[in-house]
Amino acid sequence: MPRKRPSSPSTHVTLLARLATGKDAEAWKIFVDLYTPLVYNFCRSRGLQDADAGDVTQQVLTSVHRFIEKFEYDPARGRFRDWLGVVTLHEIRRHQRRQRRGRGEGGYAPAVTDLATSAVDPDWIDEFNDYMFRTAIARIRPEVDSEVWQAFEWTWLGDLPPREAAARLGRPVGWVYKARYRVVQRLRKELEFLTSDAALLQKPS
Repeated sequence: MPRKRPSSPSTHVTLLARLATGKDAEAWKIFVDLYTPLVYNFCRSRGLQDADAGDVTQQVLTSVHRFIEKFEYDPARGRFRDWLGVVTLHEIRRHQRRQRRGRGEGGYAPAVTDLATSAVDPDWIDEFNDYMFRTAIARIRPEVDSEVWQAFEWTWLGDLPPREAAARLGRPVGWVYKARYRVVQRLRKELEFLTSDAALLQKPS
């Protein structure tokens, strides 16, 4: 029988709103678990060694934690993921400058008003999309029966024709199409949860 994973907040926007209260330890843990590998992997892709990537990742998380309470969320504005990408790239560059100069620099996180004019690094977008897809796949896998998953993996993630998959599984080809459809629909819902976020709107002082 398929296993069930722990429940997640109803939407990712809910998670971000919970973070903005500054008092929700569970929401912060979910956030850290979800975003730490993404930020770390992006740091590594920019040439940082393991220890340096870890340090920069911690600085990014510290910046988010420090500034998240200053923001509320508005779907009509720029997205949180873009702001996170700007912060991450800034911290990478600040770390590299500090290494070259051999001295520290003050902390900084881009103002939310910069979102409209600050270009998001295409590599960050690619990293974000790839990471969220792989994360969604890993999160839904325990829920799906192994035979159903095999049909999905062979014919959707791979390029095996449904008829051949049906022959290998000893199932009608219609069963393969239905099995694949169910998993694809579940995957889409998980991706919506992981990638749906709202814009940052600076709270009035």
